[in-house]
Amino acid sequence: MKKAATITATVFLLATSGAFTATRADTASATCEVHDKHGKVEKAASGSCEFSQRQGYVDIKLANAVAHSLSPADAANQYKDAKGHKVVRSMSGQDQVYAWSDTKIVVRFDGGAGAGEVGDTPSDLKDLVGGKRVGGEVDDELTKRGWAQGKSDVAGDDVWSYWSKGGRCVVVKLNAQRKVDSIVNGVEADCKQ
Repeated sequence: MKKAATITATVFLLATSGAFTATRADTASATCEVHDKHGKVEKAASGSCEFSQRQGYVDIKLANAVAHSLSPADAANQYKDAKGHKVVRSMSGQDQVYAWSDTKIVVRFDGGAGAGEVGDTPSDLKDLVGGKRVGGEVDDELTKRGWAQGKSDVAGDDVWSYWSKGGRCVVVKLNAQRKVDSIVNGVEADCKQ
């Protein structure tokens, strides 16, 4: 009886340890610029920061050690902070902007050497940015190059689609004319949602 209980406990621990590993966050170094309700930069909070994302949840740890944990809300690019306040995510070029009613945080991913850095445009896809292809032609070209499409988010006239290939994730932004505005490396969790 004791041996059966030990085996059961061991199986349970092995099964749950895999579940915890699967929910680990993708973390990236970034530069955060914090703005107050008047648009003034808050210097103490701005600077080097840590950005993590997992299964739709976002954590931002600022230079002054203040951390913001955001949970997904009912619509794309809509979040709630730990106090239940509404936060809206938008893109400004390649920057992610998280806006509260009285504050906003601009997250700029540190570009490094190498195509795998979050926020960089991958060298093998630069030719599609600002190119002549539109809408479905972009999708066809990415598919031809071995990329698989995941989810898409719409904000106004812009569409962000998430593509994966061999452990890589890219975010493709199409404008109102359905031309490619940008293609940037994303965090792996974006492509798994």
